[in-house]
Amino acid sequence: MDDGASDTPKRIVGLSKDDAVDALLTEDESRDPEYVRAVLDHVTDDDGVVTQSAVDSAVTDTSMMLSTAETRVELAEIALSDAEEEASDVTDVDAVRTRLDSFEETVTAAEKRVSALGSELQSLSHWQRDDRPVFDLVTELRDVASDAQTVQMVADDTQLELEDFERWLTDHDLRRRDLDTDVDALEQSLDDISRTRENISSVVSDSDSSDELDGDDAAHAWYEAALRCRVVPLLVADVRAELDDLRELARRDDVDETGGLDDIGERLDDIDARVERLTEQLDSFAQSAWTDRYGDDLDAFQSALDEFEPPVSWGAVQETLDQYRQEPSA
Repeated sequence: MDDGASDTPKRIVGLSKDDAVDALLTEDESRDPEYVRAVLDHVTDDDGVVTQSAVDSAVTDTSMMLSTAETRVELAEIALSDAEEEASDVTDVDAVRTRLDSFEETVTAAEKRVSALGSELQSLSHWQRDDRPVFDLVTELRDVASDAQTVQMVADDTQLELEDFERWLTDHDLRRRDLDTDVDALEQSLDDISRTRENISSVVSDSDSSDELDGDDAAHAWYEAALRCRVVPLLVADVRAELDDLRELARRDDVDETGGLDDIGERLDDIDARVERLTEQLDSFAQSAWTDRYGDDLDAFQSALDEFEPPVSWGAVQETLDQYRQEPSA
């Protein structure tokens, strides 16, 4: 005999919030009571009753949030179009084309997502006709609202980044300073590796030369330093490619003073020399137990890095590094 329990979620309209919570928990005991209350807060009136008008208001509120996200995406599309027009004479330069491609990918993804959210919301707006359970409806509305806010933030950030790009496009000094910042990051990375190398050196020098170290901390510190040493040459190559592009942009902008770019080139030469020395020093400290344990992973990591070529996504390189810096499986 059907006791109507399966219809409980559809019949909570008209119940007090407490009674609605009890009904929903009876229908599914795995639900978290606090979560259920938080969901029902969106469809409860001032008298503490779940009402149809409150549900309709929740749909309307979500629609307004999505409309805001749609507007922000449209503004990002306009900003991208403006940037592409501004850069039309230099899109053959990789440093420019790569940035525009990245912006286009972001804006296109936001446009697709906001369109999909519109379809989802359209379906949810027919909740009465579909006899959709109110609890499920509000849960899905919350998801749509959350995603709409995320899309809006991405669109807003992209607009700001496009404004920065247009300034970068027309300002030689700004381009140079940005590249200087990248070189600073590489030098900082080498400083960190150098400190690790010094710590490993201390451990090695304090050990009997006939004994091999098997301490996990020293071994993994050596492994991480070796990984990072392999990353630096790739990033240096990427900065050198960017440097060449900035020289070309400076030439097209008739910039006379390019000494700052020459300084960056010299700093990159120094970084190349430093990383070579560090690699040799780390190799000299390596214990056979360490190379037995990590050698295959280092080779695999180098193969993964070889798949990259300028212009390089530093974020993608970092993701690859993070994958390998975890303790390898035995």
